[in-house]
Amino acid sequence: MKKIFSLVVISIVFSACTTDVKFNNPGFQAYRDGVLFRGVDVKAYRATSGAITLVALSQDEEVDLDISNSTLGTYYFGTTNQNIKASYISSFNNVSLAYETNIIYGPVAKMNTSMTAGGSGYVSDCTLISGNYICNNSHPTTGGSGSGLTISVIANTSGAVTSVKVASPGTGYKAGDLITITGGANNAKISVLNVEGSNGEVNVTEYLGDTISGNFKFNAINANGNPLGGDMVNFQYGTFYKVPVIPAP
Repeated sequence: MKKIFSLVVISIVFSACTTDVKFNNPGFQAYRDGVLFRGVDVKAYRATSGAITLVALSQDEEVDLDISNSTLGTYYFGTTNQNIKASYISSFNNVSLAYETNIIYGPVAKMNTSMTAGGSGYVSDCTLISGNYICNNSHPTTGGSGSGLTISVIANTSGAVTSVKVASPGTGYKAGDLITITGGANNAKISVLNVEGSNGEVNVTEYLGDTISGNFKFNAINANGNPLGGDMVNFQYGTFYKVPVIPAP
């Protein structure tokens, strides 16, 4: 009798697990301000241009992710390329709130991944490691719409800056601001990719033509100015898996 009971319990557990797997295939979920959002109706629309829009609907909520194409890789939100953006809308208790990754002013979140100009002479106080100068000291910057931004740099053996990281984000900057890095010959330039209040990324890890998978995170600002909502919404640990891709209507 005990063996029969055990078999019944095991059968129920495996049945529950199977149901859970089916529910999450396809799947779309993330933590919105620490609360789990799970899409009930999820689709990806493909435009004739190749652009993809993922739409995840839940009761009183919707999350949209727009990317310029289906090529595997990372796409950044809150930049001057508004073909890549994220949005969230809700209508809890008949209160309409809308959030988008628009261009706004604020502390810098990320610099562009490529230099506008590498400049020269950026090797003082740097250590040569594996053919690159790693500069531990942060460099002040000039230009752009804000102030207070400092960055650390990596330079090649010719003294040209090849990549940077934000050391201190400053304030009052916007996506697209062209920044000059002090030090060296004061001629290395790079642009701001996005700022802290409106940023994030979507990473496409698989595209099979009829389905798409990946992960995402973003901060988006209150787009309709409704005082009943916060200034910003935050999505973290977002994933989408085997979402069906269909032609855009």
